Amino acid sequence: MSVTADPILIDDPGGAVEFLLRRIQRSRDFPALSETIRTLNRLSASHEKSTEQLAAVIVSDFALTNKILKVVNSAYYASFAGNVGTISRAIVVLGIEPIRALAASLMLFEHMQEGCNAARIRALIGKSMFGALLAREAAIDAGLPHGEEAFLAAMFHNLGELLVAFYLPEEDQAIQDEMAEGVVTALEAQHRVLGVSLQQLGSAVGRHWNFPDAITFSMKKLPAGKLRRPASDEEQLCQLSGFASEVTDRLAGGDQPGDRGLAELQLRYRLCVQFSGTRFDDILQNTRSEYRRLAEGLATADGAPPAIRALAGLQREDVHAVPADDIADIALPEDDSAVPALHVGDPEPVLLDGLQEATAMLAEGAALNQVAQVMLETLYRALDLRRVALCLRDIAARQYVGRLGFGGDVDAYLRALRFGEAYERDVFHVALQQKTDVHIADLAVAGAGHGIPSWYHAHSPSGALLFLPLVVQERPVGCIIAEHAMRDGLQLGPGTLRLVRALRNQLALGLQLRRATRA
Repeated sequence: MSVTADPILIDDPGGAVEFLLRRIQRSRDFPALSETIRTLNRLSASHEKSTEQLAAVIVSDFALTNKILKVVNSAYYASFAGNVGTISRAIVVLGIEPIRALAASLMLFEHMQEGCNAARIRALIGKSMFGALLAREAAIDAGLPHGEEAFLAAMFHNLGELLVAFYLPEEDQAIQDEMAEGVVTALEAQHRVLGVSLQQLGSAVGRHWNFPDAITFSMKKLPAGKLRRPASDEEQLCQLSGFASEVTDRLAGGDQPGDRGLAELQLRYRLCVQFSGTRFDDILQNTRSEYRRLAEGLATADGAPPAIRALAGLQREDVHAVPADDIADIALPEDDSAVPALHVGDPEPVLLDGLQEATAMLAEGAALNQVAQVMLETLYRALDLRRVALCLRDIAARQYVGRLGFGGDVDAYLRALRFGEAYERDVFHVALQQKTDVHIADLAVAGAGHGIPSWYHAHSPSGALLFLPLVVQERPVGCIIAEHAMRDGLQLGPGTLRLVRALRNQLALGLQLRRATRA
């Protein structure tokens, strides 16, 4: 399916930004990337369905799921979120706004990892991640209520520079050359080459991607000299992201804590971010420790861009002075021991994490819809499913109806999942009547008049299927239907099946508790 580039509406009297954006939009991959990010950002925090949709978009991308769970389980989040093993739970704990913005930023960074300007891009991405961590640490230390917003604002503070480096590498190099001559400022170099500032370009794309106003406002470059006290939350976020960006640039250039340049920056931002004693040094140390955990792929044992080494606190001569494993840990490590296990062949660790998470949520009194999402997401990832869905009994309609799900074309799939309560001679009704779990290794065979309902066979003619009845007080109230794309794709050993059934039983318990509460 092709994606058409939508026009980007901007306030651009001279037409320079519009001209640059037309060039960027002609890139083969930009329209598709734009549409995905816009879809994420369009999801409304006030719309209940948005949580399901956001989780579904993220979980469909294994690499993105992995990266988000790493960030969510970092030291900052873990202090109040605990161990989070599913995207569904992360959204419940942290809210839809931080997760969708985090997903958009990590998706953008992943997209830009490969390119003709790879070393420069990796350095810029590394600086964005470091700046985001620093802004959050600074906000928390100063007692400001915007730690998470500061993280996201700083992450996108230099979006324009990143876009030009990736999509317009010749212009990016020309800007660097102009600045290297030392005759013009960075802003003058940008205008000479592009006819517009990088900030204007980044803000225009940010608005097109439906980012919150606070994030696009935070891309604004601040005036020189000592800054005034912020007059609004937006201005405070802008100053925090500006502070993080300027400190990051100095550290990436080789400055050390205690150097004059960093001390001057503290004075410049004193009315926004205040530090006492050695707190600034402590914050930098905390940021570097977290950065070594989170900046995956930006550095390897074979070497890293100088900016990445500097931000991680490693000097050039240190690269061969520490074990290779430690070098690999500069920014997001391969060792996931501090992160809930993700599916890499053995489903049982993922299932166990999901079971523990669902059990804890029930004990906390979480909404049943949230528990069901965690359970379905766990099954989807652990068993590498094509689709998984929850059907519940609609008493008024005397039907079982699809309610929640994950996987390809899941909305159409859920609409198709409707079948009557009245008994028919098919696998679904037999399993519900006998309260028996059913594993069908080959849907193509079972659908040829051998038990699978014809309406279901028309929608899913091949693959493998697991049908799990939900039973409350000896009566079927629904079912879970899990599909794998491949024949014999569901390898259900005794331990795996036991955990799958335990997950199903937790959901049944939640339904029973809800029924008891209503009674």
